[in-house]
Amino acid sequence: MQNKTPPLKKQRTDESVNPIEFDKSSESWKRSDCLEKMTENKIDTDLYSRQLGTYGFDLMNKLVKLNILIINVKGVGLECAKNLILSGPQSVCIYDNDICDISDIGVNFYINEKDVEDKSCRSDAVLKELQELNNYVHIYNYKGTIEKNWLENFDVVICCDINKEDLIKYNNMIRGIDKKRIAFLSCNIYGLCGYIFVDFNKEFICYDSNGEQVKSCNVSKISKELEGKVSFDFDKTSPFEEGDYVQFSNVEGMTEINNKIYKIKNLKKYTFEIGDTSLYSEYIKGGICTQVKKHLKLNFYPYEYICVNPLNNENISNNEQKHNQNDNHFLDTCNNIIYENIPQPNSFIISDYAKFDMSNHLHYSIQALKWYELQNEKGLPENSDEDALEKIYNYAVTLNNKDKEEKKSYAVEQLKKDVVYNVCRYSKSHIAPVASFFGGLLAQEVIKFTGKYMPIYQLLYLDFFECISLNEKVDINEIKKMNCKNDNIITVFGKSFQKKLNNLNVFLVGSGALGCEYAKLFSLLDMCTRNSEQNTNLNQNNIDNNLACCGKLTITDNDNIEVSNLNRQFLFRREHVGKSKSLVSSEIIKKKNNNMHVQSLETKVGAENEHIFNEEFWTKQNIIVNALDNIQARQYVDNKCVWYSKPLFESGTLGTKGNVQVIIPYLTQSYNDSYDPPEDSIPLCTLKHFPYDIVHTIEYARDIFQGLFYNTPLSIKQFLNDKEEYINKIQEEGNNASLLENLQNVINSLKEISSQCNFDFCIKKSVELFHNNFINQINQLLYSFPLDYKLSSGEYFWVGQKKPPQPIVFDVNNEMIQEFLLSTSNLLAQVYNIPPCFDINYIINVAKKIEVKPFEPKKVKINMDEKNLNNISISFAEEEKIIDDFCKELLNIPTNNIKINPIEFDKDEQTNLHVNFIYAFSNLRAINYKINTCDKLKAKIVAGKIIPALATTTSIITGLVGIELLKYVNYYDNIQAYVKLSDEQRKKEKHDVLSYFKNAFINSALPLFLFSEPMPPLRMMDKEYDELMKGPVKAIPNGFSSWDKIVISIKNGTIKDLIDHINEKYSIDVNLISVGNACLYNCYLPAHNKERLNKPIHELYKQISKQDLLEDKNYIIVEASCSDQDLVDVLIPSIQFIYK
Repeated sequence: MQNKTPPLKKQRTDESVNPIEFDKSSESWKRSDCLEKMTENKIDTDLYSRQLGTYGFDLMNKLVKLNILIINVKGVGLECAKNLILSGPQSVCIYDNDICDISDIGVNFYINEKDVEDKSCRSDAVLKELQELNNYVHIYNYKGTIEKNWLENFDVVICCDINKEDLIKYNNMIRGIDKKRIAFLSCNIYGLCGYIFVDFNKEFICYDSNGEQVKSCNVSKISKELEGKVSFDFDKTSPFEEGDYVQFSNVEGMTEINNKIYKIKNLKKYTFEIGDTSLYSEYIKGGICTQVKKHLKLNFYPYEYICVNPLNNENISNNEQKHNQNDNHFLDTCNNIIYENIPQPNSFIISDYAKFDMSNHLHYSIQALKWYELQNEKGLPENSDEDALEKIYNYAVTLNNKDKEEKKSYAVEQLKKDVVYNVCRYSKSHIAPVASFFGGLLAQEVIKFTGKYMPIYQLLYLDFFECISLNEKVDINEIKKMNCKNDNIITVFGKSFQKKLNNLNVFLVGSGALGCEYAKLFSLLDMCTRNSEQNTNLNQNNIDNNLACCGKLTITDNDNIEVSNLNRQFLFRREHVGKSKSLVSSEIIKKKNNNMHVQSLETKVGAENEHIFNEEFWTKQNIIVNALDNIQARQYVDNKCVWYSKPLFESGTLGTKGNVQVIIPYLTQSYNDSYDPPEDSIPLCTLKHFPYDIVHTIEYARDIFQGLFYNTPLSIKQFLNDKEEYINKIQEEGNNASLLENLQNVINSLKEISSQCNFDFCIKKSVELFHNNFINQINQLLYSFPLDYKLSSGEYFWVGQKKPPQPIVFDVNNEMIQEFLLSTSNLLAQVYNIPPCFDINYIINVAKKIEVKPFEPKKVKINMDEKNLNNISISFAEEEKIIDDFCKELLNIPTNNIKINPIEFDKDEQTNLHVNFIYAFSNLRAINYKINTCDKLKAKIVAGKIIPALATTTSIITGLVGIELLKYVNYYDNIQAYVKLSDEQRKKEKHDVLSYFKNAFINSALPLFLFSEPMPPLRMMDKEYDELMKGPVKAIPNGFSSWDKIVISIKNGTIKDLIDHINEKYSIDVNLISVGNACLYNCYLPAHNKERLNKPIHELYKQISKQDLLEDKNYIIVEASCSDQDLVDVLIPSIQFIYK
């Protein structure tokens, strides 16, 4: 067997290229440390794959050891518990001895009427369903007394909705435990506002403040001078920021710089400075510059101190402040770690710059409310107790005045009475979306105790008072408690509002992570519950009728449940795997709220299913909520919402990040009015010849998988099924490089299969694939571009991002090569319909005996155009064959009894070896190019294009959407009235209804919360010069948006009828008419004027598109391109052309 590559024939430098030998002690070739830890701690990578994509194994290995106590699980506590249990700590203990109240059903998904009737305590009521969320987590409740020695059993203690006295008591007990560091967190929600307090004790280390991947770049030059200028290669702008710390490795020549940390100064697009390098050796080439993340040192204070000194720097002495400023960073030289002391913040977190000082007002309001709660025997005030509200307000003013006298920076000039009243009036109410938001955020703060992500430091206040800001006055009778499950909503929004929620028709598109959370919220809010009989006598113009036809939730999702879904799609269990998402979620929601009318569909929302989601369906909907994970589907739903003038609530998550977009007819931009930037693509030359990142090798491995196990087998299968049709199709496509390559692969594969078809053949193919990819191709590239190859400019070719590769020795004793052989041979066996073999010893023994031809360099065409040097093509100088010769050769191959099974890549089936192949192939190629290898999870995430997802972020985002939905229902009348106003009239209005809605972007890792008013719709205006049209443009009507349309009704109307109508009404000429992708008329084509003018538009469309129109639809959507008499382009809205 040939197991070594011969010496290169073209070697022009003393720097030899030796094949890489495998050292079993080498870290690069050991199984990943992460995988060893995974096995040790039994982390289920199938279950946690999306979470691991965000957190990584380091955090998860800390998380699975955490023991957590949650005190009180009414609303926010239950949401926090649910999210933490899904995340996978070691244990969660629930402490809540309060008896279930009827109003709990409206905020706690696991409490029902029977729990209330039986007078169960909350911890008993929720325990069973919490235990079902995650079998890996020990979940139990406790009913004894909370003592200090008992608290020592926990790593994290969370208090929810408790009074100030208990909060301080438990916090101080935790801080008094010296055996270990225990995190303490607290969260209270009061109606439409709340706060979170975090205490991780003294000198807490945050080793990764943002959770982003470490940035790196390839060094192209380092100067030897006082400034020490570093030049680097990067595709776009610099990956670094001024003040970042970086570490160098693999630098040749100036080796003194390797493994040392430097601070970036004077950063420019492709250079930065690191300081004096004048005493170092001369730089020759190479080197990687990698970002070093600072370890942040934070000192937390107890709540007893923070509640009166929320911004601690106010009380730090001048000497300590000076010390913090001058000695902010220090280097641990033994471990190469940069530490930074983080002083206490000097301002609250600002989430909305439209109300930048709201946190200050909330601080005094909540502290005064906590004072009253302890003073009052009944605790928090009733929403009708005006005397109590006034008393609390006066105390809040006293607190603020005291801080003003002491010149505290957070004191406000004048406390807002409406803020204090809003906090206190609704303090007994627990609104489900608010609980969802704070519960998700609180759980994410617990995750930060592992050291990853920046914790809240130390207080966060947030409110959603925009939900009720337009209500002119409080009607006490309307918000009177009714002792029912809807009391939380009624005591804030009123009885009439709750009826509107009951009446809603809602279309929920998607039943994944977001969809499950939305369905839960709709159930808790008692939406979609009104019977059709109750609607019979409603006036057609009545607001209630406009907001519903019969009260119904429609859920659609064409996906089935997978194991990886269970980590964040909390409605699903192991026994549901393989079943329909929409069907299961609908059944569970109906069990939880048997008054809800829920219809489940397993139908994809798209043009192919418009006979299901038809005119009648869309017209009946009041609210559309997207819970989708792809842009194409979002765009389609948005188009429908725009056409039918329906509100759309759009959202998305990515790891710790999430966004919310509120889309209201005629008031806001639609989803399609703005576009996300396109995804970065990797140049083909980088993938094939010059990878410098593990992502490149994984993507290349994925391409190899597609070609080897799917594309070529599929072509063979098509040929075997119908040889004549296949040959005809080939000949029609013509002569091109990709076709010739595919044909050659088909011919070679068929010849091999027809002559030998057993598992040994699959092993032989695997060995040949190894030599071709990791030895021969590498040697060929180095033959064509030797290590000393220079450009015409005199610069070396192999610099910067171009890493010179090295071939690998074929060593069957190496674990990674064994993984490659095992996965490749078995996948080939599956393709060729051969029984599998998982005996690695057998595979090794066969592989040892296989002889492979030694490498022989081929002639190469080298592109000497340095601007396009990356577009080189390596030709093996084989005689080119024409298509006919290939086809004749194909037909002469015996194909009897050949069965082929193309394999589609499946990332989530652990036993199918798909990810194993990607993992082995990508890492072998990474070693070729001296790129750091990865674990299987990384290979799976990149190759499977897995979107990292967290239950915590999902809870946060759906909570925010739920809040915006409440605003829409509450302000429905205001919106309808506002839409009818002219621009001039709107300017005179006291309230701009749009300003009360909020789009949102959050990144809980930082933590960052950005709320902003939705953008108004894009309007088409008259322009003297339009960049796109390269000339003047008119808009008719001037200022129309995508929400507007022209309605034209002409029975069996022809092209001429439409042209004449537009000409007469708008005095403009029609140049082009199209429907969808079909062009029906072009005035510049004489044939169109002759043959198409007098044809009915709907018939012409069917003729051209070869598609039928829906029988129940009496119109067609037409787009027209027009111009005026001066040949100026004219833009008009879409046309609803009614033809019957």
